[in-house]
Amino acid sequence: MTRTAGMTALLSALLAAGGCEPGVSATNGPASADEQIASLRTDLATLRETNRGLRRDLVAKRERIDTLLRLGDKRLNKLFHVTRITLGRYTGGVDTDDAPGHDAIKVFLRPHDADGSTIKAAGDVAVELYDLAADEGDQRIGTYRWSVDELSAQWSSGFMTYHFSFVCPWDERPAHDEITVRVEFVDYLTGKTHTAQKVCTVDLPADGNK
Repeated sequence: MTRTAGMTALLSALLAAGGCEPGVSATNGPASADEQIASLRTDLATLRETNRGLRRDLVAKRERIDTLLRLGDKRLNKLFHVTRITLGRYTGGVDTDDAPGHDAIKVFLRPHDADGSTIKAAGDVAVELYDLAADEGDQRIGTYRWSVDELSAQWSSGFMTYHFSFVCPWDERPAHDEITVRVEFVDYLTGKTHTAQKVCTVDLPADGNK
């Protein structure tokens, strides 16, 4: 027996008995039997309504579970979701400070569905930049992250333009002009992680200019 059903049975028994322990009325005096019965009836009605609400919630949840079980795990095949990511051909060095040479990498990211179309998908993005020609321990020159809440602002769409874009400035100038860009995208719909990588040639300023 549930707690609600037990309390309902107890209140019903008290009502049938026509009495209970002395209580306190609204005037702070001893409550009459009629007042106590009226109070118990109100409590009983409240409990019954609560019980009906719980039953409705339970039925709704069972219906949702039955629907998901009927669709099965293959339901994702019927939805547009990310199956891979690519980096746009213009991913590479950019100048953001009007000084000679590049000082950042601009990444163009495209999530693709099973048909190869670019889609705007929700997820977390991490970008890592590497100077693989540098000494070991000095190869990673930057790590950048965008949460799912920040991702929408990075989306661009228009005529033949559908991508996320991210500007990743380095704190210190790399020693070599070949930079490896590695991007990780965690898709919020499927929970899967997709990666893409590209080597870019950047324009480094002369030592005397920066």
